[in-house]
Amino acid sequence: MAIGDGAVAEIINLQNAAAALNPVKFEMAAAQEFVAKQNWVGLEVYLSEFLTKVQGDKFYHHPGLFRSFYQAQISSLIVAKQFDEARDVLRNKVSPLVAHREDLYAPLDLEYRVQVLEVCVWKCLPPSARDVEDMNVVLSDYMMLYFPTSLQNDEVKRTNSISDFLVTLNDGKGIRHRCLACHQVMPAPVTSSSIVSHIKDIEEDGSCPKVTEWMREYLAHHVRIEKETDSTASSSWTYCMSRKRKAPLSPPPTVPNLKQQSDVIRLRLVIPIYGELTIVNMKALRALNLDKQSQSAGKPEAREILIRQEKLIGELRKALILSDTPDSSLAYMSTKALRNLSDDLLPLLKYMPTDVSELLLEQDKKITELRRSLMLAAAGRHRPTAPDDDHGTSSTDSC
Repeated sequence: MAIGDGAVAEIINLQNAAAALNPVKFEMAAAQEFVAKQNWVGLEVYLSEFLTKVQGDKFYHHPGLFRSFYQAQISSLIVAKQFDEARDVLRNKVSPLVAHREDLYAPLDLEYRVQVLEVCVWKCLPPSARDVEDMNVVLSDYMMLYFPTSLQNDEVKRTNSISDFLVTLNDGKGIRHRCLACHQVMPAPVTSSSIVSHIKDIEEDGSCPKVTEWMREYLAHHVRIEKETDSTASSSWTYCMSRKRKAPLSPPPTVPNLKQQSDVIRLRLVIPIYGELTIVNMKALRALNLDKQSQSAGKPEAREILIRQEKLIGELRKALILSDTPDSSLAYMSTKALRNLSDDLLPLLKYMPTDVSELLLEQDKKITELRRSLMLAAAGRHRPTAPDDDHGTSSTDSC
């Protein structure tokens, strides 16, 4: 659903009114039982019913929440060697979430997290330890952040202060605070300015990767903070979330366009390369944004090229993953344009910080590998042994 002016205020008012008349309660114990039994289908049904009831006519998607438990579901399937089932969840449930990346409740890192999960599925490996989430914490924190009245807990109330983004922990490790969005734990005491920075300064190290438009709007209009901080961080947010990207330039083909049949792409060979390319592009762009020391004249040009490459990688995603029949022609043309842009980075490498230049070199390597795989497909060198080899009839054959 598109975001309108005053959407957050309207949502909060509706939630408060509903809570006073006929509150929709979120049964945390029931949700935790679904998690304990790994009943992911049951959890999905329960969450969908809850969100439908609690939001009423103003229904918004919650792609970050669903991505988290789809990841848990896929991880369970991969561990059980049910690779085809994991691929079905990816294709039918996870990949479509990216369509909601600009929604009110979409976390900033949604597209990145979806792409990481796509790589896991195509490699038949569960998420790495650093990507594993505690679903009980995810559910509890999500409800405290976005639907506190549904918990019907007197200790969980909105205060129109920075504390609305935090939960306080007090155990043997002392008093600490956890961000309800990204679950990062911060030692006490924390200042209002540090939490504002965590939420709004999204290009800084340690910033909240799961910040949403709802959080930004709530912070701007419902939390009492210094106005100067608002305006400064807002410009940073606007740059990352709404930046305009130029269409990539590509030289005209030397061979006239011919009506050709799409080549058979062996997805299990191509997808891991695509996934690694996606991740290294994001890392390079982030490293370039975080570098505050270098004042190289080449940084703006390098950033623009990386952004254009990011868009092309999105086109690759449509050609290879979101399409029922992978489009080899579109995949090759996107890869060709990626290679051209990578060549444009060559004269800029010597001006880049060491970590950035290493990432750019790694990206060029992945582009070359991908291009090579697509050319082999065009030459008929890597055709599947059976028609369903890539979409799979057997879990063992898939991986």
